[in-house]
Amino acid sequence: MNSHKFLSIFIACLTVFIFSDVTSVGAESQTNRDITVEPSLYEGDSDEDGINDATELMLARKYTPYLIFDEDEQENVGTIMQLHQVSPILHHSGKEGAMLVYVFLYDMDNGADFDRSWTDWFTSPIDSAAGLIMDPFDQFFGKHCGDTEAIYFFVANYGNWTNTRLESIYWKRHYDPYTETSENAVMYRDVNDGFGATHPIIYVSEDKHGMYPSHDACENYKTDVVQEKLESAAGYLVPSVLEDFIYIPVTPKMEDCSGGAEMIVDVSFAYNVGEAKSNSTMNRRILDGSIYAGYDPWDNVEFLGRTDYVKICDSAAGGIGGKWCGNPYPSSESHPCDSDNWWFPSSSSSSSLGECMNPNTDRYGSDYFSFLLDGYDATPCMQACVNDPNCVSYSFVFPGNQGGEQAVCYLKNAAPEEYFNDQCVSGLRANCLN
Repeated sequence: MNSHKFLSIFIACLTVFIFSDVTSVGAESQTNRDITVEPSLYEGDSDEDGINDATELMLARKYTPYLIFDEDEQENVGTIMQLHQVSPILHHSGKEGAMLVYVFLYDMDNGADFDRSWTDWFTSPIDSAAGLIMDPFDQFFGKHCGDTEAIYFFVANYGNWTNTRLESIYWKRHYDPYTETSENAVMYRDVNDGFGATHPIIYVSEDKHGMYPSHDACENYKTDVVQEKLESAAGYLVPSVLEDFIYIPVTPKMEDCSGGAEMIVDVSFAYNVGEAKSNSTMNRRILDGSIYAGYDPWDNVEFLGRTDYVKICDSAAGGIGGKWCGNPYPSSESHPCDSDNWWFPSSSSSSSLGECMNPNTDRYGSDYFSFLLDGYDATPCMQACVNDPNCVSYSFVFPGNQGGEQAVCYLKNAAPEEYFNDQCVSGLRANCLN
């Protein structure tokens, strides 16, 4: 950090920042193309995760976010691309379902310009005066080529994929860790696509494209990142004893939301990135033919935005690959796709194949009765299913998982799909009778 910028920051720490609200105004609305088309052509399971392609497309369309941009957004919203992933998950709440990952690609991040809003002069003179010396902050939230933003929805499965409910939203604000928010924190929009009011309204911040579950969460965003950066730099510029005197508790107001375009970005089966199980299950060429051609969505290289014309860039956005569930790249502990929570289909493990008791398998949903057992022997659970004519299948969960020091036996009145889980044994009653 040069001395000019350091001096500006030092002066800024003496300034009191007053935040003013921005009133939302009406905006245009766009709807998703062909969202009502039944995905009957996609009955396979190309990513081998146990959820067929048609179901994944249906879920991605049903819950795709309804985006509200700021009225001063500089990006051409017509160039935004949305990639998605639908991955089966055993949620930390104990519920089974899928994580829906939506990643939005932008050509530019136009930065958080703290002295951009001159209208604040009439309502907040101190805030506007402070804005005149805020240029050093732009080095932390400045513009750069390309932008990749992700949001995650956990959808619980209540017996089958036609009976689902959005229960958690994971969102991340710039340098901060992911935040998990209840589905009750958002409003929903019906876009006349046959799904009803299932699309969460997400507010996209001006030019930075942070995604927020509410208008207030965006407008009131604060962070300590500038203070952290300042303290790091101060160690090289001033004696450590003076660091405590250089304190900026939060950045000035940097996010604006609403009043601009409102839209749902097109959801297509072609934009499903798949799963990181093997090269054949990852859709690596998903961006071929687009304005972002040349990027592999599973690579974690810097993203510079559009590749259909030449531009000069001082800096770039982070990679796309680290945002997907099951990706091999290191991530923060708060990442919603914590690998400890994942379970995968039996196509990569043992399968029923007529056996009565199948190790390393689980069947989720359709439970009508459960009880605790001691030890790791699944035989009593299997026998309980055999003895009950209402039982179609069962799952035995080892001790140390759901029942504390005891195992849990689930009797089911249907035969849900079998999935890999090395903490379970499952089976079909019919196979046991044979």
